[in-house]
Amino acid sequence: MTATHAEPRPRHPTLYRLAANGRSLEFLYARCPGCQRLTFPANAPGCMHCGAPLDEAEQVGLPGEGTLMEYVTLHVALVPGMPVPAIAGDVRIAEGVVEQGVIGVADESGLRPGMALTAIAAFDDDGLTYRCAFVPAEENRQ
Repeated sequence: MTATHAEPRPRHPTLYRLAANGRSLEFLYARCPGCQRLTFPANAPGCMHCGAPLDEAEQVGLPGEGTLMEYVTLHVALVPGMPVPAIAGDVRIAEGVVEQGVIGVADESGLRPGMALTAIAAFDDDGLTYRCAFVPAEENRQ
């Protein structure tokens, strides 16, 4: 009997993918064929800058990095299965693009607005499916 190796899969394949290092994530943008600027997510119907349709846009993967703008500890699950307490925050991932995400730290004590964050793969119990979690950039260098 031959063992098969399944590839890890993102919970949201239109937003991110696993980077070559197997830990960090790349965010997926669309390069507008009109103005050449980037829009997130890559499956957006139109360019967030000029409004041009993105049907024929090139998909671009860039390192999942950002700047923490603000954060809060949640004590009630926002979606089924969400562990609490959890820290959520607004993260600027590109100029003019702010996304909400889970901050993968145990408590707020090491967080501060303006700090650099890196998006990493947080694997589910099955070891194959992953979601995006942000960690302080210096923590990801370990």
